[in-house]
This record gives sequence, C-alpha cells and structure tokens, in this order.
Amino acid sequence: MNRSPSATYRVASSKPFSFQGVARWSLLLALAGSGAVAGLLSWSSFSLSLSDLTDLILAYHEASIAQQLIINIRLPRVLSTFMIGASLAVAGVLMQGVTRNPLASPAILGVNAGAACFMALSAIGLAVMSELHPLLCAVLGGALGGLMVIALGGYFNGNRINPVRLVLAGIAINALLAGLTRASLIMADEMAYSILYWLAGSVAEAGWQQWSLLWPVCTVALLLSFWLAPQLNTLALGDEVAESLGIGLGKVRFIAVLAILALASACVAIAGPIAFVGLIVPHVCRAIVGNDHRMLLPYAALGGATLLVWADVMARAIGFPAETPVGVVTALIGTPFFIFLSAKGRG
Repeated sequence: MNRSPSATYRVASSKPFSFQGVARWSLLLALAGSGAVAGLLSWSSFSLSLSDLTDLILAYHEASIAQQLIINIRLPRVLSTFMIGASLAVAGVLMQGVTRNPLASPAILGVNAGAACFMALSAIGLAVMSELHPLLCAVLGGALGGLMVIALGGYFNGNRINPVRLVLAGIAINALLAGLTRASLIMADEMAYSILYWLAGSVAEAGWQQWSLLWPVCTVALLLSFWLAPQLNTLALGDEVAESLGIGLGKVRFIAVLAILALASACVAIAGPIAFVGLIVPHVCRAIVGNDHRMLLPYAALGGATLLVWADVMARAIGFPAETPVGVVTALIGTPFFIFLSAKGRG
C-alpha cells in the first residue's frame, strides 16, 4: 500500500509530564548546561577554571581579567551559539512540517545560500547591497533563494509542492548561488580570506553587538513558530483534512515561511551559513518526543542549541589555539546523516 507524504508526520499523542518526558527534558537540559560551561571555560589561551565562573556569579571583581574575558568574549559567544542553534533547528522543523518533506531544511532549500550570497556581494561593495544593513541584506537574499526553490518545486502550480522537485530545485539554486558567491570571492582580493572564513560558518566573532542584533529577531520568530504548533499538527494530516477543519493553508504556510526566513537569515548574518543543524536536530528530536509540534518545537530548539554549543567547543579543540569554523564540525556530522536519510527514504 502506498503511503501519503503526510503519513510520515502523523501526529502522535505525547505526555510531557510523564516520567519519560521529564527524563528526556532533564537529560537535554543537563547536556545544554554542561555545554554552556564548556563553552565559557574550555580551550582558552588564558587559563579559565570553574572557580572563575563561580566567582563571577558570587563575587564579581571588575579588575579580574578572567571574569572580564568570560563576560565580554565568552558569554556573548555562548548566548549567540545557543540562539543560532535553536533558531536553525526550529526553522528545520517548520520547513519539514510545511512541505511534509523529511529532507527539507533551510540550507537545502536555498535560504542559507541566498543569504550568504547577498552578504558576500555586500562585502565587496556591490551597488545598493553595500548600503543595506547586514541583517536586511541577509533576509533579502534568503527570501530570494527560498522563493526560487519553492517556485521551481511547484508551490505556485496548483498550491501543491512536489517533494522530489523541491529537493532537486534546491540543489540547482544552491549551485547557482554558490557560484555567485565564489565569483564575489574572486573580486574580493584582500577581503577574500575573511569572507571565505565567514562562509564556512563561524561564531568566533559573536560579541555583544551581534547578540543585540540577533536576539530580538530570533525571539519574535521563535515565539511565532511555537504559536504555529497546533496548525502544523493539523497540516500534517494532509491539505484536504486541514482545509475541512478550517485551517487556512495559505496563511499558515505564509507565516511559517516568514518565520523561517527571519530565523535562518538572522543566523547567517551573524555567523554565516551553518549547515545541517536544521536537518539533524528535527529528526533526532522527532524520534525522541514524537510528531506533536507542541512538544517537538521547544525540544528541537533546546536540542539545536545544545548541538551547536558542543560543536563550537569541538571546533575550538580541533586546531587550538587556532579557530576552526563550527560549520566544518556540523558538516562532518551532518553529511553522513543526510546520506543515511536519503538511503532510508529511497528504500
């Protein structure tokens, strides 16, 4: 018997206050907390210890170099990493829920590539782009990339998305945008190395200024995503069922796309295109908590934050004292995971 695409996302009942639910959240919170501590203290050229962190909380001294290092360099980096990981994971859940395609993610569907392309073109001073705010430039690029992929995937042809065409369109548009980005590198001359490093995906430059730009956009988009959870549950039952229950498909998809663009583009503007977080985390979290988006979205947010903060710790450890882009680590983790999903889906 052939299974409909929505069968993969059939909503399962969940019991958030069961023993298993509490255990799942407790384990993930412990991993997130330990990752935050590791991100604040580990792999530093200046010796940092747990006592420095406790002294910062209990007995702050402005003259302490260790405490100033934690506050001004490590803390905004960890906060930004948490927010970026949560945003990319939630964007992945939204993308998979709206398209009912298990291989969908902001990176695969051109949002990351479009935002990165416009940021790279802006960096070399191309026409009007160089005058735009980096965040706005990233949003415009992400919107263009995502709209091209969705259009080629068949969304505007009878309001139905063909999952296979969508992935193929994503591959084609990503290749086009990657070519434009490489062309900007050729024109960049002395800026080529910094752009290339940024394109690998890095949170090394995340400070309080970047955090102040990141958290308002992502917070609003995350709250909007959580608000969409009941509608996404209904949408998972199929377009016909959702329409019969009074769900406006166009409205839900439009709001979801806005949230995806805001989340992915803001992250690209701050840290560059970090791939696979929006693909790995939703699948792992769905296997743990089920398909109910009311549980899946917040769990994926915390799971994405945990994954990226530990990936950043690993990235610093690989080439210490040099900085390895965190996008390299997520790619090493995500590529075999994507191959596994593709092979499983084909089977």
